[in-house]
Amino acid sequence: MNELIPSSVYVLVGKVFVIFVVLAAALILTAICLAIYKRNLFPRFTLVVLNLFYQPAKLIFGYCHINPLIVDEVGIALMNSVYIDAFGKTPMDKRIVFLPQCLRSLECPAKTSPQEGIICEECGKCGIAELKKVCDEHGVGLCIAPGGEFVKRAIRDKEPLVAMGVACQHDLYETMRYVTSTGVPMIGVVLSKSGCVMTEVDWDEVTKRLSYRG
Repeated sequence: MNELIPSSVYVLVGKVFVIFVVLAAALILTAICLAIYKRNLFPRFTLVVLNLFYQPAKLIFGYCHINPLIVDEVGIALMNSVYIDAFGKTPMDKRIVFLPQCLRSLECPAKTSPQEGIICEECGKCGIAELKKVCDEHGVGLCIAPGGEFVKRAIRDKEPLVAMGVACQHDLYETMRYVTSTGVPMIGVVLSKSGCVMTEVDWDEVTKRLSYRG
């Protein structure tokens, strides 16, 4: 019985696949190297490449026993570089900042609203209260998000012109990718201590970024 597809075709397909994988890996590594060593060189191009090969890049890093969170950190740094000017030129009262609920104290008395998220009562048991004062003074929207879906709803309902987020590397990069895909420029600050509860962040850095004027 004759073969429907000659074996030479399978060999050719295999070679093409291998070449594609090698080229993709080279492109990913080039993008990451550019991001790390030449962050201001073609940041938009590098960001596009990184977003396109995001999952393969994480798989390659994991396979090579390199912390795949580096990919998220590079992506966040690139987005900060790309969108900081737009953020700085936007009036404070058109900005919104998203904080994760894990920054709260275990003794936090705040209640959760389906529309507004977690409502800070400024009890002073965590650093959110001080940031809330800055936000209230300048008219910046503050959202302590109970989850990722709340961020999506807040972007849709509140219609900010720009946004800033605070979270762990993976969650922050995923959120920034979504928000910027809606046309809203976003910058971010990574938690200095991650986890599900009692996380930490450099509040001075958060305030500095939030108040940035280009």
